[in-house]
Formats: sequence, C-alpha cells, structure tokens
Amino acid sequence: MDLSIKSNQKFIQMTKWMIVMMVLIIPIQVAIFITSPMPENGLGFITLMHDNRIMGLLHMDLLYIVNNTFLIFFYVVLYMTLKDKSNSLLNVALITGLVGAILYYTSNRSVEMLLLSERFYRAEDISLRMIYIGMADGYLDVWKGTTFNTYYFLSAISLILYSVVMIKSSVYNKKTGIIGLISGMLMAIPSGFGMIGLVMSLLSLVPWVMFCVLVVVQLHQFMKKC
Repeated sequence: MDLSIKSNQKFIQMTKWMIVMMVLIIPIQVAIFITSPMPENGLGFITLMHDNRIMGLLHMDLLYIVNNTFLIFFYVVLYMTLKDKSNSLLNVALITGLVGAILYYTSNRSVEMLLLSERFYRAEDISLRMIYIGMADGYLDVWKGTTFNTYYFLSAISLILYSVVMIKSSVYNKKTGIIGLISGMLMAIPSGFGMIGLVMSLLSLVPWVMFCVLVVVQLHQFMKKC
C-alpha cells in the first residue's frame, strides 16, 4: 500500500475532518449522559430501548462506534506523517491502535440489545422474559468486559507511542507530543476499572481534545507545504 504523503493528500484532508468530528462527538456524548442517566442493569436497557430507541443506542455507545471508525483513519495518517521517524515504535503504534479499534467493534452490543428489547416486549411468558433479562445482563458484561478493556489499553499504548515519536517530529511540535503523552498515560487505566477508571477516562478527554485540535492545525500547515 502506498503511504506516501503526495499520493494521499485527499485521504489526509478527509481524515482532518474526521478528527474534527471526533472532537465534536465528545461533548454530545457527555451531554447525553448528563441529561439522561445510564440504566444500571439489563432490564433498564431493555426498557430504555423500548421507550426511546435512539437514546438507548446512544447510551450503548453507538456514537463511539462512529468515533472508532474515524480513529482508524487517524492512526493511519499519523503513521504516514511520522513514518520517517522511529519506524519500530511507529509499527507498534499502528498495530496496537488498529487492533484495539477493531476489538471495540466486537465488544459493543447495542444492536443486539435493541433486538432483545423487542423480543422481551413481544414475549408473554414470564420465564422467557427472565431469560431475556439474563441475556441483557450478559450483553453488558461483554460490552465492558475483556475485549473492551483490551481495546482501551491498546489504544493507550498506541497514543503514547505516537506521542513519543511526535516529540522529535518536524511535522508536529513538541507540545502536541507531550499533550498526547499525558492523555495516553491517563488512559492507561480503562474506564471500566471502577471509579478510578471513570475519573481517569474523563480527565483524559481534556488533553485528548487538545491533542486532536493541535494535530488538525499542524496537519493543515504541513499539507500547505506539500
């Protein structure tokens, strides 16, 4: 695959807008959680999916799936613009980032929960409904289980490695690399690890947004020189 800058200018330009969309998704997701508390268990999600499908899907991180798709493009562009520096670190950064992003797709159960909610409300047998509630609880365990935490940890490693290379890059300035490094270190504890994980994940959003904005600005400046 040709990863040269000149032959992929349109791809990079498109990715810049994807990064902007990633930044815009964050306050939307935060606003959703503030205005509508997340259900605490499987039955709560079944009920929410029935009462408000859109809100139910959003609470099960439907926007995060979109965000992760943009993130894959982001990782590739970072690799393309940094590939003349520390190739070994960049190879690991790209692989961990892509594997992590893809893993998240396998952990999300938003559509399955929606379909299960429909089955629950169609079912008249109480015992069958109890089975569906158990399945819903199982979906939540998978959603925030091993695969999700692996994705989160790999994403942190990827961001840290990219940031380390950025510090010595001519495309991005040292400040961008340091801010990315801070965000990656805060992400080292997955959000599913109790209160400390939740706090760390929320704290990581501030440097992450700053990192994304700086990358977009510096990519724009870099592309003007090409």
